[in-house]
Amino acid sequence: MNLLESEVPVVPIEPVEDMGDALVPSIDLFSILVAVLRRWRLICATTMLALIATYCVLKVVPPLYKSTVEILVYDPQQEINEAVQKPIFPFVDAVSNDAMNTEIDVLRSKSVALRVASELGLDKDSEFQPHNGLAELAKRLGLSGLSRTINDSGQATGGVKDKAAERLDQAADAVLRNLQVWQEAYILFVTTTSHNPIMAQRLASTVGNVYLASQREARQEALQRVATWLKGRVDNLQSRILETEAEIEKLKADSGMHDSGLNNFREQQIGDLNTQLMKARADVDERRARLEQVRSVIDTNGDIQSIPELTASATLTALRQKQAELNSRATDLQSKLGEHHLQVITIRAELAAINQQINTEAQHILGNMKNAYDIAVLLERSLEANLQSLTAHVNSESYVKLQQLERVADTDRKLYESYLSQYNDISERRTLQDASARIISPATFPRSSSSPRRKLFYVLGGMLGLSGGFLLAFLLEYLLRPGVRTSMEVEHSFGRPVLGMIPLVQKQKMPDLSYNRLLHRMVEEPFSQLSEAVHSMRISLDLSSASPKVILVTSALPSEGKSTAAILLAASSASSGKRTILLDCDLHQQSASEALRNGSQPGLSELLRGAARLDDVITRDSLTKTYVIPAGSMVPNAADLLMSQRMRDLITALRGEFDYIVLDTAPLLPVVDALVLTAVADRVLVIVEWSQTRRASIFEAFKVLRPEAHRVAGIVLNKVDLNRVPGYGYRGGYPYRSIGKSTSNA
Repeated sequence: MNLLESEVPVVPIEPVEDMGDALVPSIDLFSILVAVLRRWRLICATTMLALIATYCVLKVVPPLYKSTVEILVYDPQQEINEAVQKPIFPFVDAVSNDAMNTEIDVLRSKSVALRVASELGLDKDSEFQPHNGLAELAKRLGLSGLSRTINDSGQATGGVKDKAAERLDQAADAVLRNLQVWQEAYILFVTTTSHNPIMAQRLASTVGNVYLASQREARQEALQRVATWLKGRVDNLQSRILETEAEIEKLKADSGMHDSGLNNFREQQIGDLNTQLMKARADVDERRARLEQVRSVIDTNGDIQSIPELTASATLTALRQKQAELNSRATDLQSKLGEHHLQVITIRAELAAINQQINTEAQHILGNMKNAYDIAVLLERSLEANLQSLTAHVNSESYVKLQQLERVADTDRKLYESYLSQYNDISERRTLQDASARIISPATFPRSSSSPRRKLFYVLGGMLGLSGGFLLAFLLEYLLRPGVRTSMEVEHSFGRPVLGMIPLVQKQKMPDLSYNRLLHRMVEEPFSQLSEAVHSMRISLDLSSASPKVILVTSALPSEGKSTAAILLAASSASSGKRTILLDCDLHQQSASEALRNGSQPGLSELLRGAARLDDVITRDSLTKTYVIPAGSMVPNAADLLMSQRMRDLITALRGEFDYIVLDTAPLLPVVDALVLTAVADRVLVIVEWSQTRRASIFEAFKVLRPEAHRVAGIVLNKVDLNRVPGYGYRGGYPYRSIGKSTSNA
């Protein structure tokens, strides 16, 4: 993209060299806000459109109503009978997270949804049936017949039962889509949504009731299965007990054993002897193992710490400690004095005596253990003899079998009593109709829609519209508009002050008289906005330096009104009493010459070529009393003429004759004429068309002026629309006389 046509930000990309006291470019957030707020009508309109769009969307979107029911699955604080205080699970005494998640899955199951749809008849409710977009559109357009035809064509083929089942299944799917379940502790919250508030409440209530009914049914079914299994076990054990008791009675009759008191006493004695004999045998085995372990440790000089009998002896412990000390001393002395030293020999003798004492003490402990083992063996043999004498008259094989049968019968009786107790408990619980789960908060009636949230939508729509309005205003102000509009923008962007603002004046119906109209206003209406603006521009220019005499007026591009500004500046100077001359140095366009009706006579080009004298080319405007040197004829080498010595001599000569010299030059970017003339000028005035000249063009113009940047006095904003200026922070202090409708400066 051509750089002259591109947009640039407010802060310059590359600062102009030699800017003197120019302001440092910065980002002024307040200025940006003010600039955006100039478009307040656009912002308000965008916000209003967003709110209207939100209203239309909310009118199209059907409202949704929510109803919630709360179900307590298990109450751990409830103090009632254990048979009643059972959770909905038959064999679980507390509800875990897994169990709660299972119940949530049950609530969201297809079976529950089908029961709800069946009870409420949702297969006949259009809200819970698939919708055909074309049919809905036809219905809204009033084409009911076409809507029914589309619906009928879209229905599945099949029998009446198949269609009914399909509609019920579709209604169940719709119920599941409108169902939400979540958990807090032991409470399940069930929420249903519907376009009808009454239907939303009925859905939530029915889901809760169906869930509790299904849980009661599942509990009863589980209890029934358990009761059936327990009844079978009880009957089986009862038969086994009867068979075992009959076999015991038969064995007693065959072996001659009776349930007399003497026999019972003898059986009790035999039982006690058997118990004592088992203990005695266990004691013998234990003492034999310990005795063998001690013998092994003593024979192999092992560690006595693993033998409780050896470590329990205080004498042996003291001897072992003394033995350890003597071993340590003997090793230390042997390493220092040698193996044959007298002290080493003495310690070894003491160590041998200690070892002898340890062996003696160990043998003593071993003897005691041997005696205890022998006593235990004798006790075992005595108990065996007594038992043999008591059972001598009884058939040992029959007796042993009898004992086995009695033990089996006792075991079966205990199992029978346990299973019978459980069966009675289950039978009692089967009569209870309520599980611990219950509804603690019935389904609520939704008094307002939950979706869409109209207030939230309006707030979001308004915020979106407001943000879009601000963004659009920002784009229009900073990215899409072509030029600058305020002094602050100019100073921040280009580092130069704004010396004046020339208002936009209507071009009259007779174009050939437009400049005469302007000059007449300058002379005849000294208090008009145009006159005041031009005088302010001239005075600001005079104050910018020590009374500049030669003023060069230029612009970045053609049609920015630089010739008009030059003519008005010369007219303002002449009206102040200064002897003023205007030179039309734009040898290409000659706008000033044509405007002042001097285009056909000899002018500057003839003067610089030597074809005419100064007196031949100077004219005087009768209205403004301004002297004028027209451009003359067009030449191909205009820049060479303007930078010639004759041009410098001409300016020198004019300085002696006139108080104020205004040079109307060509634009900076198309040709270099203005640049070559800056060397003879005291100050340079850059004309910028208000809100039209692109920043990139202004930047390029200042780059062209970079060699003579110190001569640039400032910028004049031309064609300023006074009707729009108040929106950019300007406020007039005095009422000016009206100058008519404004469209464009020449």
